[in-house]
Amino acid sequence: MARPKDQRARREQIIRATLQTIADHGIAGLTGKRIAAVAGLSPRLIAYYYPDQDALVEAAHQAATDRYYWTRQAVVEAELTPTDKLARLLHSGLPRGKDLQLSQVLDEISVNASRSPMHAALVTLLFEREVSLYTAVLEDGAAVGEFELTDAADVLARNFVALEDALGMHLLANNSAMTLDRAERQLASYARAVTGVAIEPAAGSATSQARHSG
Repeated sequence: MARPKDQRARREQIIRATLQTIADHGIAGLTGKRIAAVAGLSPRLIAYYYPDQDALVEAAHQAATDRYYWTRQAVVEAELTPTDKLARLLHSGLPRGKDLQLSQVLDEISVNASRSPMHAALVTLLFEREVSLYTAVLEDGAAVGEFELTDAADVLARNFVALEDALGMHLLANNSAMTLDRAERQLASYARAVTGVAIEPAAGSATSQARHSG
């Protein structure tokens, strides 16, 4: 019998392969054979660890939710000004680079959330977590006088998350009318409208141009 540590490692290997398979083929194209091919394991071993494919998808969704959130959580824990933190949040909210796979998986599973109470709960959890990140940054910015908020921080935070989710959906769908640059400009436009500061989505600190409008 495999040791608990080995079992955890094997389960993580299978979950990583499941995330990749969902990103490549969608939920409808998810099969044990495809997961096994990506993981470099036998289909029988996949079935041994996860005899119920729904349970495997739920585990993969939980992993994607956690990884996506903690990546963004690191932004607000950094020693940055609220303006730079908001710039980083805006940057991390759109599907790109190394986070593209997680965005694809979360978008794919969200479409199926209405059919599964577990998936719906995870979608809700991620939304509320992201709202809390924006709320904290907006409240900090208002407290130190960097932001002049046009509404309650939690209301604006929900709008930010809803806007980035909508823009991300169009980007993942390869909508030719939407590009990453356009999506960034829309987020920046909303940010300036509700904070009074010109904030450009940026990966690094001290890259946003903070200038109060008016």
